[in-house]
Order: sequence, then C-alpha cells, then structure tokens
Amino acid sequence: MFFLAVLAWTNAVAQTTIPIPPTLEGMTFNLTPQQGTSEIFSGIQTNTIGYNGAMLGPTLILNKGETVTLNVHNQLGDTTTVHWHGLHLAPSNDGSPHNPILAGADWSPSFEVLDHASTYWYHPHLHGKTLNQVVKGAAGFIIVRDDEEAALNLPRTYGVDDVPLVFQWKTFSADKQIVEMDEVDNEVLVNGVLRGSTLTMPAQVVRLRLLNGSSHRFFDFGFANNLNFKQIGGDGGLLDAPVAMSKLMLAPGERAEILLDLTGKEGQTLILKQFGSQLPQGYPGGMMMNMGGGSNMMGPLDDTDFDLMTISVIAQTANPVTSIPAVLVANTPLSQIGATPRSLAMTAQPMMSMTNFFLNGLKFDMENINFSVEQGKTEIWTLTNQTMMAHPFHLHGNSFWVVSVGGNPPPANMRGRKDVVVVPPMNGSVKIVVRYDDFSDPDMPYMYHCHILSHEDDGMMGQFIVTAPATGTVESVPGRLMFYPNPAGRNVFFEINEDITKGAVCQVTDVLGQVVSEQSAPVLNGKGRIETEALPAGSYAVRILLEGKTYTGIFVKQ
Repeated sequence: MFFLAVLAWTNAVAQTTIPIPPTLEGMTFNLTPQQGTSEIFSGIQTNTIGYNGAMLGPTLILNKGETVTLNVHNQLGDTTTVHWHGLHLAPSNDGSPHNPILAGADWSPSFEVLDHASTYWYHPHLHGKTLNQVVKGAAGFIIVRDDEEAALNLPRTYGVDDVPLVFQWKTFSADKQIVEMDEVDNEVLVNGVLRGSTLTMPAQVVRLRLLNGSSHRFFDFGFANNLNFKQIGGDGGLLDAPVAMSKLMLAPGERAEILLDLTGKEGQTLILKQFGSQLPQGYPGGMMMNMGGGSNMMGPLDDTDFDLMTISVIAQTANPVTSIPAVLVANTPLSQIGATPRSLAMTAQPMMSMTNFFLNGLKFDMENINFSVEQGKTEIWTLTNQTMMAHPFHLHGNSFWVVSVGGNPPPANMRGRKDVVVVPPMNGSVKIVVRYDDFSDPDMPYMYHCHILSHEDDGMMGQFIVTAPATGTVESVPGRLMFYPNPAGRNVFFEINEDITKGAVCQVTDVLGQVVSEQSAPVLNGKGRIETEALPAGSYAVRILLEGKTYTGIFVKQ
C-alpha cells in the first residue's frame, strides 16, 4: 500500500521547473561519482548518487576527431565503473565490468572521439551493482558534435532550444527513499524532478534529446491532442531525413532526438505524456503477460496514460530556427554480402519465468569469453527472444544497423546507427549487421546484454573479444594442431606443439564456412578440450586463438 500512498502524495505536488544539466567542455573532463541527498519531494531529503553533485551528472560536450581524457575520481565509497554508453572506443576504455574503479581510486581513459554527432550517455556498469547505482541517480548525458551536423540548420543552443531530457522510472518507499529494485516502479523523474514539472521553450523549432535512463520500463512518448513531431536521430547519429511521428517508444538505454515546431505558439502549453496503455503486451510499463495465476509484475502506473511534463512556450530567441530541414545526412549501412552469421537466443528457465533469463543458454561469467569477432569482418547477428518479455539488446563499443524486425524491414526511425534494439517477446526476432573496424584486444572483451538492469545484473550478459585481422598481427599456424579422438564423440581434445598454459577461444565452422560453435577453453601445457556433443555428424574446421596466434585444423564428428 505504501506505493499507492506515495502516488497519491505525488499528485498533490505543485509543478516545478525542469532543471538543465550543466555542461563540461574541452579536452580534459573531471568526473567524481559521489553520495548525496536530493530534495525530490518537498521538504524531504532522499539519498542519491551523482557525478560532481548529488544526483545525475553534467553533460559532456565532445567534438568528433578530438582526443579527450576523462578523469574519474571515485568518491562513492564503493567500487564502480563508468561506461560511455554508445561511444566507439577500445574495450580498455569502455568502462565495462572489466574496468573497475575501487573506492578512492582514479581512472583516466584517453581516446579519440570517433562517433557521429548524436546523444550518448554514461552510467555505472559494475556487474551485480549496475541497477543499485543507476537507480540512485548515477547517469549523465554525452553530446557529440561533428562538422556534418553543424552544417545543418538545426537548434543547438544548449538549454534553450536544444535540451537533454532523461526519463527514469523509480521505486520510492513510504519515507520517500529510492528502493534499489525495479519490479514495482511507482514514480517517474524527468531530469531528476517529479513528473508533471515544466520546461520553458521558445516559439520556434526546438530539439529535445530524449533518453530512457530507466532500469526496467519502456516509455511510449506522445503529446496530448496527438501533436506530431519529427524524429531526426537515434542512438548513434542523425537519420537520412526527419520522420514524422505522433508516438515514439524508447526502451531502457535508447535515445532519440526529436524536433517540435513551436512557431506561433507563444503563450501556449504542450503536454508530453506516457501512453502506457498503448505499449504492446509483454513490454514493461504496459500490460505484462499473464503467467497462469501468478503475479504478472505490474506496477501501479503500468498500462496507464499520464502526463510526464509540460512545455510552456515563450517568445522567440534573437536568431530562431523556424523550419525543419527536408534532408539530414546520407547514411550508408554496412553491406550484408559475405557477412558471417551469428545467433543469440534469449531464453528463460522455466520457460514462463519473468526473472531468470539466459543468452544462448548461459549466464554471464567474468572469466568466460563467449566468442570472438575478427577485426574488419562484417557479421549478421540474429537475435531471437523465446521469453514472455521484450528485451532491449545493447552492444558495447560500436554501433550497428538494424536489418529486420520480425522478418520485415525496420521502420524509418530505426534506419540509422543503433546500439540498443528491442527484441519482441514470444519468438520475436531482430537481425543486425555490425563490423568492428578500429580496435582489437586479445584479452579485454566487449559486452553484450539486455539493458533491463536487473536482467543484466542477474547474468543476461555475455562478452566477446575482437581479434586482430588474420592478415595483420595475428600469426596463422596451420599444421601444429592435432585432434583426438578423431572422429570425435561428445568432446574432442586438441594438442598444440607448444608448451602454453592460458585461455583460448575455439571457433568451429562447418563445411559451408558458417560458425557453428564458439567457446572458450583453458589450455594446459598446450592441451585443451572442445565440447562437440551438440554438433551434427560431419567434418569441421577449427580456429584456436591463443597468445596472438591462430592455430587451424580439421576434425570429424561421428
């Protein structure tokens, strides 16, 4: 009942002004994760986490082509990481669970900004504690600018006609403290203040940078009176042209840039709403699947429509943007010709579980590399969802292109660069095409995972390494790999004529050249084992990646 009590109390709160995050610009940035308190509810101090402040963090303004250094000074009192969500960088700079920052310690990644102009964000990514730290308020925006975007007549006066807005579902207890869970979220914050607050914008074309920074639930954004807007960008860059829309669904981790034409609307107010009743079944925030008599994990605001914020329109600025470009940028998606196929299946145990999820039948293991990707090689990943809940799939260190959703071409607003894509429930499928061109690392992996943070923390995550090109720094060593027994049964053992003890990545391909198995294997004194029980009878080629070399050979499965 305390959730309903908080809800009733919130409805009585007077409107407040939505704050605009401060900015940091330049080549060197200093961020301090820290504990704090915030007055989210009038007269009450709520324990929160922020960067350089009590909650949320400053917006980092980066310019494509510049080399930046990000100094993180951890004053949180606990281990953390800072993941630069969506940025294209080496895994050693990514801020994954493999880049922990101990309490009181510093971390200073430095890298060239390679990304296209768009809206990105940063947040903790410590395995098992991502949800705990993010829901307490640890998150901030990153805005990348580039010459191509700068040449367009778009709003870009920060905080005036170009405003970042992070929307976050949260669970509050009866004493107005944030509960580190996500199943029964009972409130929504906009830039850290309660829903229903007001943003002032001029009577001209304005840009809103929308981020679903929630741990669990989806938003279906729309304006009262079905007001149309134009989406101009997604996760990783601008679209080819503005897309007219009246509703926009964003999953946790997703971003979108939209334009509103407020010309001639001075003195008017607009209401941005959550249309939860219009979310498809199985999408958190809407109606969840019925689990046959058990709890369906519905929160007090799920499957309802309510106001998120009010836009109060004031006079134009001195140099207003009053028209929306018909054309934006020319995107060139990756070619699928000759791409290597890869499959990832989302499953639950038991099948109807709404909490216990797996990727390719596995839970995350910090010591287990799930597969490898060769630098410069294009891959098509088929993502399938056999569970009763939609899952937002996030890929680290790179953008991808959506090829299809449910076998159909993606809608126009999903045809730009993405790093989060929603895989629908009940045998839904998505195909993406991706290529890692710029970075390889034999030891440090990139992550892939569901961006529902409780799922991620509970192990719905995997990791892979990008190996150097076979024609580059990796030495191919055919003829030094022996298999036994051959033909193989449930397992095949291999031996390398070198006394090496280290973890290896084993890639198995069939006679058509398709990768049918990729697994990590410990190598002791040059000997190791590959599991082959699931393989059909036939002949297989093997590539074993070990110590910067690629060992190749062939075995037969009986």
